[in-house]
Amino acid sequence: MPESLPLFLLAVAIGSYIQAVTGFALGIFLLAAVTLLQLGSIPTTATALNIMNLAMGAVVAVPQLRKADGRIIAQSLIGLVPAMIIGVLLLSYLNSNAQNLLKALLGAVIVAAGLVLVCRPDPLPRRSSPAAFVGTGFLGGFFGGLFSVSGPPVVYQLYRQPIPVQTIRITLLTLFSLASLGRLVVVGLHGDLTLDVVKIGLLSLPVVAAMAWVGNRFPPPVSERTLRRGIFVLLMLSGGGTLLMALTA
Repeated sequence: MPESLPLFLLAVAIGSYIQAVTGFALGIFLLAAVTLLQLGSIPTTATALNIMNLAMGAVVAVPQLRKADGRIIAQSLIGLVPAMIIGVLLLSYLNSNAQNLLKALLGAVIVAAGLVLVCRPDPLPRRSSPAAFVGTGFLGGFFGGLFSVSGPPVVYQLYRQPIPVQTIRITLLTLFSLASLGRLVVVGLHGDLTLDVVKIGLLSLPVVAAMAWVGNRFPPPVSERTLRRGIFVLLMLSGGGTLLMALTA
């Protein structure tokens, strides 16, 4: 269990709200908080996140599933699934043999996520090829297996597509929910789905569901640009702190 359950659940609440209004960031924010505040281990938190992402998907994505782009999801999953297995196996190895390297990788992923959040690429004139979605799915799957964070490459790729923003957000949430389900299966087969992990995930579910509903019904009263800048600063500080912790340990 986390060193401080109330503090852990507070981080879950903040991350859930951010994800509800942006389409991603629950895993990134929570892993940064857990690492910086030393609330628990990265592998335990990453797997508990899969349970939380499934709850987020049930509250936000399922009611709007018809708005998701099925072709993008299917093409992305082709690359995501095998890469996710590689990421899960690498996480197990690094956690046992190179924890500082694992934290440094996490810090780099958090910084990359912040950059993706404020980067607003011009939409492409036409939809990317299936191979492009398979490739970004592979990258997302690797980091999804490693940290339960598939976000940065997949988010960047989808925001370049000439499709409505609402479709992009629901597609992202649906894709991440499916990735979380797949990762739980892989972790279970690997023997790492412990009772402790399940307890943490289940205790977090009411918080995730409540904050997902709040974020969906009551988005922050600021412009999307201001919101993205605020979250960018938060992720830069978190990622920088995680990298510094790893490099000075």
